[in-house]
Amino acid sequence: MNLIIIPFHDWRKSEKEGFRTRDVHFIKSFETLETIEKILVVNRPYTRLELKFKKHKPDLQGEVVFRNSKFSITKVSEKIYVLDYESLDMPGQFIYRHKWFFKKYGEKKLMHFVSKAQEILGITNPAVLCQNIFAYKFLLNIEAEKKIFDAWDNFSKFPAYSHIKPEIESAYTQLSEKVQTWLTNSKENQLYFKEHLGVHDVYLIKNGVNENFAEACSEIPEDMEQIPGPIIGFGGKISYLLDTELINYLVEDNPALHFVFVGQVLDASVFDRIYKKCNVHFLGDKTYDIYPCYVNHFDVGIIPYRINENQHGGDSIKAYEYLQAGKTVIGTCGNGLTELSDYLYLAENKFEFSEYLKSDLAAKRHFYAADFSWESKAKRILSLMNA
Repeated sequence: MNLIIIPFHDWRKSEKEGFRTRDVHFIKSFETLETIEKILVVNRPYTRLELKFKKHKPDLQGEVVFRNSKFSITKVSEKIYVLDYESLDMPGQFIYRHKWFFKKYGEKKLMHFVSKAQEILGITNPAVLCQNIFAYKFLLNIEAEKKIFDAWDNFSKFPAYSHIKPEIESAYTQLSEKVQTWLTNSKENQLYFKEHLGVHDVYLIKNGVNENFAEACSEIPEDMEQIPGPIIGFGGKISYLLDTELINYLVEDNPALHFVFVGQVLDASVFDRIYKKCNVHFLGDKTYDIYPCYVNHFDVGIIPYRINENQHGGDSIKAYEYLQAGKTVIGTCGNGLTELSDYLYLAENKFEFSEYLKSDLAAKRHFYAADFSWESKAKRILSLMNA
């Protein structure tokens, strides 16, 4: 079987930071399956202005098998080929921001080149998996017997996209009318897409973990050497999802514990609201090849997210990674953690969360990573493609 996959994240971002997101985890897992012959990844359209702003290199890592003035195909591994589209519309990207991607993914010249790329690579009868709501026009227009839309998270609830909420909702609606098979990562999203959009076949494919995640790196990182234990660790983005009131309470109520944050600061206002006490340590973002070293040296992994109206149907990858590393895990209710309640501790409020931290709890139950691996979930998606 051949696949065409449209991920959400730019391939250059994954090369720079590590292949750590749901979309690329699935792409990498598909490659390990014997029945998969070739995978054509349709990368995000870009401009030179974007590359300069993000400090990305123009060329991908791998062997360029085709290139013209606008498009290129790079073989990045044995089975994976990445199609790049460089647009000259720098003013449009600057002015229209996210809306620009809706337009670019729908351009006929992109569709034509994807057809040409299939000829160049000898790809026939591919199944198409779209993991990018901004590429909905691409999914609607491409000719394929089997199309699947991975509606991971609910982008209509993201504050960062509130300015284009009508466009996102319209994209979901159009996909619901034309694409029969959907995936999502939480029961909350599954219910939303069924009730609000009338999508009948929404399959729950939750996030997963690499079976060897914790074995990838064991030495203690230099920037953790001087931090005394016990270490309460959070590995993830500093974003609107974090409950800063909860975090500040935990920090003040547990002065003997040291809280370590490893990840990008996406929302400076959230970062500013977290108390900068002597038992709080921000270590910044880490590439995915060394990130397991940090998790391995957490005593407890936490997921202190806001709940109720602030949820967007998420399913935290970090929960699976903490568990695979054998850590005691404590999180807030909701945010996709309920289904993992046999393995981690869920707190109803800040007082219960703090009591869990004080109790020196052991890991709740042995976590069999094979049951939650990305490969096992990729196989399930493949079975849907073959149905």
